[in-house]
Amino acid sequence: MSPVTSPPLRSLRLRLLTPIIATALMAAVLVAIASYWLGTQRAMKDLEQRFSAIQSTLSDSNFPLNSIVLESLADLTRTQLIGLSASGLVTSSTLQLDETAKTSFREHLQNQRPLPASIIPNDDGIGFRLFAFQTVGSQLRQDRVAAVAVLFEDEQFNANRRQAAILPLATGLSTIVALSSLTFWLTSRLVRRISKLQRRVEAVANGDFDSTVSDDVPDEIGRLGGAVDSMAQQLKQLWNQINRQQSQKLLHQIAGGMAHQLRNSLTGARMAVELHAQECQATDDEGIRVAIHQIELSEDYVRRLLLVASGRQDKDRPTDVTTCFDDVRTSLSPIAKHLRVNMRWDLDDDLGQRRIQDGPTWVAAVTNLIHNAIQAGDEVDVSLQQLGENILRVTVSDNGAGVPEQVAGTLFEPFVTSKPEGMGLGLPVVQRSAEYLGGSVRWRRENERTIFELDTQLLRTRAQPDEPQ
Repeated sequence: MSPVTSPPLRSLRLRLLTPIIATALMAAVLVAIASYWLGTQRAMKDLEQRFSAIQSTLSDSNFPLNSIVLESLADLTRTQLIGLSASGLVTSSTLQLDETAKTSFREHLQNQRPLPASIIPNDDGIGFRLFAFQTVGSQLRQDRVAAVAVLFEDEQFNANRRQAAILPLATGLSTIVALSSLTFWLTSRLVRRISKLQRRVEAVANGDFDSTVSDDVPDEIGRLGGAVDSMAQQLKQLWNQINRQQSQKLLHQIAGGMAHQLRNSLTGARMAVELHAQECQATDDEGIRVAIHQIELSEDYVRRLLLVASGRQDKDRPTDVTTCFDDVRTSLSPIAKHLRVNMRWDLDDDLGQRRIQDGPTWVAAVTNLIHNAIQAGDEVDVSLQQLGENILRVTVSDNGAGVPEQVAGTLFEPFVTSKPEGMGLGLPVVQRSAEYLGGSVRWRRENERTIFELDTQLLRTRAQPDEPQ
């Protein structure tokens, strides 16, 4: 399969700027063309008005239109004047005309054709706009001038037209520059925000769910960034949930494998202790009874682990609080004594008639907390007290160094541990036990001591139905 190639990048900045600049430029050109046309009309009208003024002055004048008079009038009107006889001969002129120009004037008048609008009457290369009028009573004039040709320079005419077009064109171009600069700045900001959003989405795709992209701007891109942040948080929760589920699945598999091995070992240990007790005839030995009881508890834990690994749940066994407390104290006191840890146990007297929904689950959770405290410090306090009507709180505190900062936020996650030999399975079991018993577990560091608190629901007294409140 051939690799999929992405299309070449088409810059959003150019895609926004190009149509705007093209439209503005086209509009400026159209305005310039229209202004040029209007300028031409205005310049032509100006020439006609000037010609009309000259015609009204000279057509019925009584003074001779010789070269001296025409020179003076040409200077006043900024034109060139040519006097023509009835036969088309040049009688006087302010220009030096060559023979070709003189012949052209004569032919036009003899054939009664109109004079051309624009002519070049000499070799100077200067173009002129030409207008002509007939004089009144040319037969009676001594200067024999029958017509006067008035010539306006093309350069002046074209300058007027250009001036009319340049101003709107310059205005349009300056507008284009200003509009393009503003649009470029706006699109640059827009592209930067979109690029930031793109990087954030790529980071989310790569598993980074903690960085944020929302810039608190209440527009469409800002809302899109907020939606991406919200999506990232939802993906983070989903990712954590999947990890927890995978961890729990792995935990069940590990528990099942360990339980099979432990069951065989515990069965052999129990048989050996019982056989030793029979041979020594030490049935009243307190140590042997405690050992057998602890082995029986361990066998029960193993059985429950096997049930968990197979996806089944053992039936609840409601148990007295005092019985559970004695089991925990009996099993952990020898360990604390061996490790030279000072243990202080405190049981609320009001708990004598109260029961727990499932004794083995509660014992396993509390045992785990106390065992961790024994490993952490040399002074451990354990207290049980009743809160309200139906809450049992177990508080375990030690004077150890506390929980390392790098695992403090994920302490109850599976496989999170600060012990080199630990697996990180104890506290997740405590949390699951607390949730199963309708409570919660938390920890804090206070007065140089690490404190864990486990809250669980209590059943009613034995005189009442065994229903949790």
